[in-house]
Amino acid sequence: MTTLDLVAWDDPDAAALRVAQQAELRERYGEDDLGHDMTGEQIVAMVVLRVSGGVVACGALRAADELGAATGELKRMFVLPAHRGRGYSRAVLTDLERIAAERGFTRLVLETGPLQPEAIGLYLAAGYRSIDNYGEYVGVVDSRCFAKSLAEVPAPRRAGGERRAVVVERVTWDHPEAAHLRHRMFTEFNGPTYPELVDQLEQAGGFWADDAAQGVGDLATWVARIDGVAVGCVSIRAPRDGYPPGSAELKKLFLEESARGAGAARALLAAADEEARALGYASLVLQTGIRQPEAVGLYLATGWRPIAPFGPYVGDLHSLCFGKVLDEQPSG
Repeated sequence: MTTLDLVAWDDPDAAALRVAQQAELRERYGEDDLGHDMTGEQIVAMVVLRVSGGVVACGALRAADELGAATGELKRMFVLPAHRGRGYSRAVLTDLERIAAERGFTRLVLETGPLQPEAIGLYLAAGYRSIDNYGEYVGVVDSRCFAKSLAEVPAPRRAGGERRAVVVERVTWDHPEAAHLRHRMFTEFNGPTYPELVDQLEQAGGFWADDAAQGVGDLATWVARIDGVAVGCVSIRAPRDGYPPGSAELKKLFLEESARGAGAARALLAAADEEARALGYASLVLQTGIRQPEAVGLYLATGWRPIAPFGPYVGDLHSLCFGKVLDEQPSG
């Protein structure tokens, strides 16, 4: 029998779970969690989940007025290792969201770490989206922050309605249309989306220097066309030092705004999957940015799952990393 109980912060069972969580975080990250010494101050709910009377999971809700009106922060989400994979974390999360809504919170935020991809996967699947690190986590490379509105308004459907025919053509890395699309991607994301990176990239030589470096190890590149016009691109490249064994890397997936929602991204991803399988790779990996929720949504819908940072993305504050096992079929 499974029960969810609202308890005091200093409840002995809840305290024991928090101690176990902190021990696991020290083992993963090599040091104490940044908020390891937090107290019950501002905690408005502490939930424990019991199975047949034994406590196996917990979570807490903190009033976080300093982060915005009616904002709550999820804290101390934890499931004992022997009980993972049974939906207990989702049950605790759902109960805390219910309590938050009942108590007038309209937005929830939380922090987890890049070495906890299973936690990131839980939050993304529950509708949380990555945000810039807040409060004490600003600038902390071992932190990833997420937020969710408890009064979500469905996103409007893209105009255009009718899906147009997409043609995917394999080209070379330096094909003019592919290079043009990558340049469009570079200017779209490294200016408006990540302005703090502009100076660093310019000092390193700008787009052309970066593009030449990104193309090293290219295995295949594709351009997607609609009505004969190149609207998107993607590439895969060989793994480098620090990559998961047996993985190729998906790079430079980009769609012009006018083509988004037309199926071109899925067509490009399917071509990359097929080629990586043909080349004998067991999986694909990728990096995307914390401010690109549409990309994250696309990857989740096509079978990708969060993984720990790899290669050049270890210690990159702006990165989320995903992997896809190629013998699995997309879930979307």
